Amino acid sequence: MIAFQSLRQRKPIDWAFGLLPTLPTRLNLTLLSVAILFQLSGPLMAMPERSVITLQDTTQLSLRVWAVAAPQRIVIGIHGFNDYSKAFDPLARSLATELTATFYAYDQRGFGENSAPGVWPGSDRLVADLREVVIRLRKEHPGLPITLIGESMGGAVAIRASTESPGLPVSQLILKAPALWGAETMPWFQRAGLQMLNAVAPNFTFSGRGVRALGIKPTNDPGVSKDLSRDPFFIKETRVSSLMGVTDLMGQALHHPMSFPVPTLVLYGLNDRIIPPAPICSWLTRLDRESSSLPVHIQFLIYPEGWHLLTRQLGAAEVIQDIGQWIRSMPPEPTLNAPVRGASALTTLLTLQAARQVVCER
Repeated sequence: MIAFQSLRQRKPIDWAFGLLPTLPTRLNLTLLSVAILFQLSGPLMAMPERSVITLQDTTQLSLRVWAVAAPQRIVIGIHGFNDYSKAFDPLARSLATELTATFYAYDQRGFGENSAPGVWPGSDRLVADLREVVIRLRKEHPGLPITLIGESMGGAVAIRASTESPGLPVSQLILKAPALWGAETMPWFQRAGLQMLNAVAPNFTFSGRGVRALGIKPTNDPGVSKDLSRDPFFIKETRVSSLMGVTDLMGQALHHPMSFPVPTLVLYGLNDRIIPPAPICSWLTRLDRESSSLPVHIQFLIYPEGWHLLTRQLGAAEVIQDIGQWIRSMPPEPTLNAPVRGASALTTLLTLQAARQVVCER
């Protein structure tokens, strides 16, 4: 069993306007006590518990768990560049309620509340960490389907981990605005400038002020933007070496084998300027060329008014609903020779060819 260590004091909560006893102010949680807690609160209360998970190399990664009693499935979220596990809060609360799912999200090494934030740990290390976390949660929840959701850089890590041997023991894969902007899809001057800076000043840092001045932003929700600007765990000063590292990772994901072994959903918004349409078009074009060897259970949702942070934008409820409906509608074990099933409440699911046409025409 994975032991969870509480990282904060919990304030007493009056569950029913004074009619129910309050919870203890300090909980040292294991998975069992998490389940007991949410038997009292129910899935609608799915408040995250902040904990840590200790890896085999003794590194501790900060972890958030949105737990429900008797979960019907497990969802694991892996966040984007400079972000951390809090990014999944709106989606995790919804899936806990609608799907009776326990949702795990950890801060990737070098990000969030972990030690040495902002120091690039290496792409291979990020992939190995994801594989270890998934395998341990698979053992912790035998028999339950696991859905892996990778956002932005997390999507690139998920692509590598799921398509490289030995793969991942998950039932579904969701790539939300996957980071696929490899160096070859960048303008030559941008690529050359990054390589030169990384050679002479790898620890030099950039802030996001210049990017914001150009109108490039991850979301159209001013409340989310304000929260990110004030969040001490959201990295705002980025090292050149980290930019080089994530660029290499995106290039690896862009050119990785397309042998997706489980039902896979790709979501992308056409207003995304963090990962602009051109590299996504390149990826979809490559997928189209290799479509004869692709399994039939890869589907696409393209949002004409969508931004990079699809579940943290104005109108995010639609995207969150679509994700829940897709998870519910897809079989836990794919049948390669049968068409995938859709769900009537979903935004229109697109084939690869249709998704490519929409994105490449942007």
